Amino acid sequence: MRRALLLLTAGMISLAACSDDDPTGLGLPSLVGTYDGNWTVTVEGPGLEPTIDVCPGSVSVDEQSAETFEGTFSQTAAGECEAGSGFVTGVVTADGAVTILLGASGGGGPAFEESTGCTLLTAENSYTGFYAGDVLSFDTSLTARCPDTGDVTVTWTYAFEGS
Repeated sequence: MRRALLLLTAGMISLAACSDDDPTGLGLPSLVGTYDGNWTVTVEGPGLEPTIDVCPGSVSVDEQSAETFEGTFSQTAAGECEAGSGFVTGVVTADGAVTILLGASGGGGPAFEESTGCTLLTAENSYTGFYAGDVLSFDTSLTARCPDTGDVTVTWTYAFEGS
């Protein structure tokens, strides 16, 4: 259960990078760039000692067309962290609000359930947040029942911060 993998959970992600003010010509910020940093994974549940793992990784926004963008994410194996990667897609509004989806490489499936053996009780991999200046932040949370924790409901929170 202590395995930390980006595909497993959700939370807040903060990214910092340089971008053009408005390359779209539509009053939209550009999120194109690579953000290297750490994913912080927190797992909590009734009767469980909360765990926090810090996992190196990155998010790259490779393309942006008007409000939509896409790219990749990765997490490097280190300590309790397993290596993982996948795709990032999302939309940004003129005021910097973002909605982002993360998915497994190859496009698919219920990555969280496949990698943990847990049963999701909430939606998977959908994040909301904002972009302001050169910082991008988005978050979500997952609730699941996991055999490794005695089948109690656990909440996974993810945070990424990088530049």
